[in-house]
Amino acid sequence: MPAAGHLPDVIRPDAGLVVISPLYVGGALQQKEVADEALARWTRTPVPQGLLSMSVFASLDGEALLAYAQWTGDDAYAAYLHTAERRPLDLVDAVRYRLHRSMNDTTGEPGCVITAAFDVDGPERQRHIVDALADAASRVEPFPGALSAHFHLSVDGTRVLNYAEWTSLEAHDRAVENAELDEIYRISLETPGVRPTRGRAYHLHGALHAN
Repeated sequence: MPAAGHLPDVIRPDAGLVVISPLYVGGALQQKEVADEALARWTRTPVPQGLLSMSVFASLDGEALLAYAQWTGDDAYAAYLHTAERRPLDLVDAVRYRLHRSMNDTTGEPGCVITAAFDVDGPERQRHIVDALADAASRVEPFPGALSAHFHLSVDGTRVLNYAEWTSLEAHDRAVENAELDEIYRISLETPGVRPTRGRAYHLHGALHAN
């Protein structure tokens, strides 16, 4: 599987399934070692049928990794699981998502990815929180450095993950201090059946693309 140095094309139309696997590693040295080993292993291995891309992100705090893999669909991923070994970032202990809604505010070069995650009480709550957050965001002026937001819904109906691209962590941190985000925070914290969990800031450590 050839290596690449760019972020995944989140909205590519042939990606029917996204498999996301977070991994806590506890330190920058372990983070690099685990990520390098996983990417080398994927590079040596024949590409599983239906795998479109595999991206490994390293959290900026040095504590975690995130694997983001795009597949053609559930059948291809299920076939992979029949022969996959349980090793770090091998997508076995992972959550299956589908891209639900994307917002692209501007063009620019992404410098980091910010994730925001929610536990929710079923598919209706998944769609409700995404639509509420997206509608609130559409009522404020785009923040400098905010490039895109991609809302993913877990297949089992219990989680939502927002994968947001920013030009830099500093641009994101400046936006967080803006009072115009108060309504978005209120929706995140007060919507019944929705519980925010920890998000992180990541940079791309490495990526592999089937084509």
